[in-house]
Amino acid sequence: MAISGSAVILSTLLLEKNRSNGKGPSLLVSDWVEDAGEAGFTGLEIWINHLLFSSRSEWELIREHAGDADLPIAALAATLPLDGSDKSQRFRETVLEACDYFRPDALKLGIADLRSEEALGFLKEWSRDVPRDSLLLVDGGEGVLADTLAQANTVLGDSRFKAVLRPFLFAPKELEAAFERAGDFIANLGVQARKGGQRILLEENAEDHLKILSLLRGRKFTGTWTLESTKGAGLPGESIEKMFDNAEKDLNFLIEAQAKKAKSP
Repeated sequence: MAISGSAVILSTLLLEKNRSNGKGPSLLVSDWVEDAGEAGFTGLEIWINHLLFSSRSEWELIREHAGDADLPIAALAATLPLDGSDKSQRFRETVLEACDYFRPDALKLGIADLRSEEALGFLKEWSRDVPRDSLLLVDGGEGVLADTLAQANTVLGDSRFKAVLRPFLFAPKELEAAFERAGDFIANLGVQARKGGQRILLEENAEDHLKILSLLRGRKFTGTWTLESTKGAGLPGESIEKMFDNAEKDLNFLIEAQAKKAKSP
């Protein structure tokens, strides 16, 4: 399904229990493709570690199941090292190999310092090898300020580069300012919601989240949405099944909020 014409994508990182403990992936993406399609997502964003540490036969299964489920590989997501070490070079080569194999609509690149012209210059040069039909989504992390996005846009100077923003981590006035400064550069909205430092379901702070959705409708945002994290992530007893159930709840909140708006006089 989509929100007012915008695709709603599921990130495989949302499901991953070992996202930050260094133990390696705990799931096979191919096992979840059919479920994601049946839930109503319009595409998958695959965390690069789910490919880096899997066999090429798993790559084949992902592509096969995605075709069967009519669920595109909408994006690949990777935190991109910009140094010249052999390890970093091999990592970047794997990212390019995955792009060539899956042909995603977008490559989401986590960049540690969007204020560094040297880093952005390296990124601009490296990106020349990315398939030309893929958008390059610059991801500076949570709460990235609009002036940082605008500066990155100026340095990169390539229409393929766009930005990621996480609207539910902003106050409405801050989000409005971000779109004032860098609206044309913002092409993907990462869905994460928190209250009191804890991840929550969108429905658990419905009033504030509906205000954000109203603001985005007013801005006529037509890019993609990616469910990146949800309630329970990182807590004791975390399970892939529960993460998926909560992702469905967040998807349904987004869809129902738009449907109610469409029906209102």
